[in-house]
Amino acid sequence: MTAAIDLRGTELSLSGAVTGASVADLHAERLDLHGVTTISLERVSEVDTVGVALIAQLVARTTVGGTRPHVIGTPKGLDELCQAYRISPDFSDFP
Repeated sequence: MTAAIDLRGTELSLSGAVTGASVADLHAERLDLHGVTTISLERVSEVDTVGVALIAQLVARTTVGGTRPHVIGTPKGLDELCQAYRISPDFSDFP
């Protein structure tokens, strides 16, 4: 399954395998993320280190005035990678 990114209102949703092979094709850097309060990973099948880096970047870009977005969903690989990087799988403690 190819990765996809969808912005609807205040929710940013990712889907498919969010890996090094697919992240560049998402063009997430082009999105206007103003007002995003939720990042949904519920339809993501798996992530790798590049996928975790993308999610971290999206969290950083949508954090406003110290208020972080809610990250929901736990795709395959997320728990293990977050444990290795010492961050919470919901990115609530991400710097």
